Amino acid sequence: MRGLRKPGIAERHPRSPRCAAMAVGSVPYTDPNAALRLVLESTPEIPTWPQLPRRAFQENMYVQFSEGLPGVVVQPDSLRIFVQNEVPPDELTDFLEKLEAGDPAAFAVSPSYAAALPLLGEALRSLPAPPFVKGQITGPVSFGLAVPFEDRRAILYDDTLREVAVKLLAMKARWQSDLLTGWAADSIPLIMVDEPSLTQVGSAFISIPASIAFPALEECLGQIEGLAGIHVCGGTDWQRMAEMPLDVLNFDAADHLGSLLAHREAVAAFVGEGGLLAWGAVPNDPRALESTPEAIGTLILGGAEQLAETGGLTVDQVLNASFVAPACGTGSLEAALAERCFALTAGASRWLRARL
Repeated sequence: MRGLRKPGIAERHPRSPRCAAMAVGSVPYTDPNAALRLVLESTPEIPTWPQLPRRAFQENMYVQFSEGLPGVVVQPDSLRIFVQNEVPPDELTDFLEKLEAGDPAAFAVSPSYAAALPLLGEALRSLPAPPFVKGQITGPVSFGLAVPFEDRRAILYDDTLREVAVKLLAMKARWQSDLLTGWAADSIPLIMVDEPSLTQVGSAFISIPASIAFPALEECLGQIEGLAGIHVCGGTDWQRMAEMPLDVLNFDAADHLGSLLAHREAVAAFVGEGGLLAWGAVPNDPRALESTPEAIGTLILGGAEQLAETGGLTVDQVLNASFVAPACGTGSLEAALAERCFALTAGASRWLRARL
């Protein structure tokens, strides 16, 4: 049986994105006010809080969600994060007690780790409620690979720490969902789970057993309240992703559309059952300087036609269930190029809507 969504979620997202522009992750600014202004102006129908890795090491996508992890050590001066080889028992006990209490606020992301997050709250309280509002976490597979023990073993392969990380990230997702709902009660919260490492499942270069990766991811997704989505900026097993308990597939359509269409039957069925797609069709590299909204829109339209034909859907059904996004975060780009990516995203959204 398909694992698509959790009970009751379908009834909670009656709105269609209709190719709304959506941001992905990071931007290259150090000023959180400027970063949030870019997001609000470019993606007003699904505002989010941008990650600012150039502002501080704490906003690195792996460090950002590490607060509360038993045994974690963050060293901004040396740009290092690790978990002590011997996790202090009192920290593990404290974590488990907080987990048992079940209050997501005990796992909050502090402003020093996400400077734009509280600013989003201030903005949402003074704006008309958007259709959607978005948060994000790093997924347990990527987090477990990037955060090592002090002796450099990845915590993903330690049964205890992997389970701790899954529960920590899930509670941070639940905390965000509660926060976003409090700020914009009439908006639909969406928590995206960023999993760049899923491009390496089955790779000859990095050992990520599917027997470890997929159960960890599925457990994390299953605990998210509100809409849950996954972002993978590359090729992966999209059939397996479409069977997860999630609502949004966010994929790199700029360079890896073929990977998604290789699983078009599963993806079309996902859409037919109410799932949403986020087309990362805007290249987050210098190609964006030469591209146009029409070119981005045409790429998405072509993919939508193939999914529609496969799944017995209309093209409009696919587009109505779609967001438009950059292929990945823009935090490593120059500011002008990042701004071009956001402008292209908004422009492609308008181009596609003109044909709906």
